[in-house]
Amino acid sequence: MTIETTEVRTVIEVVDPTADKINAGANSLAPRLDTLNGKVLGLLSNSKPNAEVALQAVAAEIAATYPGVEIRLYQGSIRFEKELLDRAIEESDALLGATADCGACTSWLIHDGARAEKAGVPQVTIVARGFETDTDTSAKVFGVPDLQYVVVPRVFTALTAEQAAEQTIGTADEIIRLLTTSPVGAEAAELAEGKQDTYTFTGAGPVEALQAFNEYFLDHDFGDGLPLVPPTRERVEAIIAAQSQARDELILTVPPVHGHATLEKIAVNAAMAGVLPQELPVVIAALKAIADCPPPMNLSVLMSTGAFAPVVMVNGPIVERLGINSVRSVLGPGSKNRVGIRIGRAIGLVLRNLGLWIPGRMDLDTIGTVRKNIQVFGENEAESPWEPYNVTQGFRPDEDTVTVLHSVGEWDLGSNHGGVDVRLRSLAARTPTLTQVGFMTKTLGGLTGAEDGVFYLIPPETAKRFSDAGLSKDAVKRYFLHNVRRPIADIIAPFEDFHARGLIKPEWEWLFQLSREEQRSQTIQAFLDPSTIQIAVAGHGTPKEFVFGTMTTPITRKIAALG
Repeated sequence: MTIETTEVRTVIEVVDPTADKINAGANSLAPRLDTLNGKVLGLLSNSKPNAEVALQAVAAEIAATYPGVEIRLYQGSIRFEKELLDRAIEESDALLGATADCGACTSWLIHDGARAEKAGVPQVTIVARGFETDTDTSAKVFGVPDLQYVVVPRVFTALTAEQAAEQTIGTADEIIRLLTTSPVGAEAAELAEGKQDTYTFTGAGPVEALQAFNEYFLDHDFGDGLPLVPPTRERVEAIIAAQSQARDELILTVPPVHGHATLEKIAVNAAMAGVLPQELPVVIAALKAIADCPPPMNLSVLMSTGAFAPVVMVNGPIVERLGINSVRSVLGPGSKNRVGIRIGRAIGLVLRNLGLWIPGRMDLDTIGTVRKNIQVFGENEAESPWEPYNVTQGFRPDEDTVTVLHSVGEWDLGSNHGGVDVRLRSLAARTPTLTQVGFMTKTLGGLTGAEDGVFYLIPPETAKRFSDAGLSKDAVKRYFLHNVRRPIADIIAPFEDFHARGLIKPEWEWLFQLSREEQRSQTIQAFLDPSTIQIAVAGHGTPKEFVFGTMTTPITRKIAALG
């Protein structure tokens, strides 16, 4: 028996929720150099403030020791463009990179350094204190567990250029040593130390045994901070038996570390959240949508120091069949939201235990957000005058789907007064504008320009009012596209430093050439691509509108049928 009660104790045996394997491997370091004299030392600058300053300063110190070394600077972005990184690897005998203030940029630079080591070029990365765990885990994930790095006391973006240079110069001797001396006795550590297939907990009674289980799992970061349901073998087997896949079938690899998610491992984490067997397909579809996010945002949204989190919307008959809330307070607590809460919690536990989406490990979020308690809700199709969201994405109305949006914030717009024209203008005026890194800067290689958008949740009463006035969903989107405008001064304010460092795309140079008065008096569209604006109908009753900021274009996937 998994749970056994005697006169003196209760025994609970639970299944391990963590990944058995990640998509990595263990590549050896590239051979170290005998000397740097006569060699090319390439500097990988990832565009973050003061990273290049630090690299140039320590390179000058290295050149003082090795006058014959040639220093070459490669100015890239967070996630170096493949062609540029390939050229840097081909032209350099050794490489040196520097991270700044971000979990995503740290991991991407480790990714790039690992590529260099696999190609036979030794490298060292300069890492800010507090990012060592992220660096170590990323090195294992990217297949070079012994990847070499040095640590400086403070993040570069918190410093002046002079301070950034000063704190880095002192690492020159250590960098030289790491590039010219092979590490002795280095061994690849496991991502999960002390891993076992099952865990057994005992107590004087059921409550005490349950408490022992929760304390251990929460202390070992297997949980989300709330009490967990024990994933006993019986409960896990009941969830597996209802599905159509084999227990050991690889369903997906879970970002950010690409841990192997078999049906059994997903079921274990779902069991801890209290998920019922018929709810698991929603969990799996949402995880697949999260994994479908294209690079570099597939890792950046989960590993950044920013407060980003997935939000999940469900469409189709499954909403009513499972009892997922689509009406009043769809993002709230309570009995009407218990199914969505269970499913969202299961998604988060899978990301945590199979993807290491754990604060301080791969999630380097500075402040955090309650949205990381992943929200799951249904679109209110029954009261909507428009086609369901999944239909706009090419699915049939009778198909069950999930849509994942990677949120960057949420705002209650609350414009419940006036006619249609007033409501539209009010919503446009209240809509927040984001930093727009996607279309304005060169800091994230691989972006398409459709990043940094908004996802409106329009209550049925508002949607009906718009529809009665002859406005389709697309017409409302087009209105927002052309009328969510901000003073140019507000749009470019976050990018003054990027402009000073030559990181603004050429087509936006004219904004910075305007006078200060022109920048204050002239406006510009906040969103330039129609795909950055999405609309769904949710909620019930009073017309109070709501909007999420999004980091990526939402991704919709079909939910597989049970059995």
